[in-house]
Amino acid sequence: HPGPDPEFHKWALDMKLKWIGVDCGSADHPMNTIIRDWHPKPFIEAEKKLKAKYNKTWDEMFPLEEYYQVMHLNLFPKGLLHAENLGGELNKVNNKRVWIGLFPLRGIELESSMCRIVALEPPE
Repeated sequence: HPGPDPEFHKWALDMKLKWIGVDCGSADHPMNTIIRDWHPKPFIEAEKKLKAKYNKTWDEMFPLEEYYQVMHLNLFPKGLLHAENLGGELNKVNNKRVWIGLFPLRGIELESSMCRIVALEPPE
């Protein structure tokens, strides 16, 4: 997945969203996350393709100070959270207004948690 454009975080803040959910491992582009260090082989392959096509490195094309974990570093401090790896029957709620419930595992001083997220159709 490409992740949203870095401008998305500004739009999300302007819309006064409380949280967003994504159906992938990160709301950021994978190569603009720590995955570039955890799994260097795909990063090296991606950078080779970028250099072949544009004659620029990843960091020249996507400077870290502008692109690195935009969805994490620019939204969390403003209170806009996100849930990653959403799955299930997402297509059943496309373009619908639904109530969303998010139920994290209980814990003390957690930075993150697995959770169950449900979509409920509001009563008519």
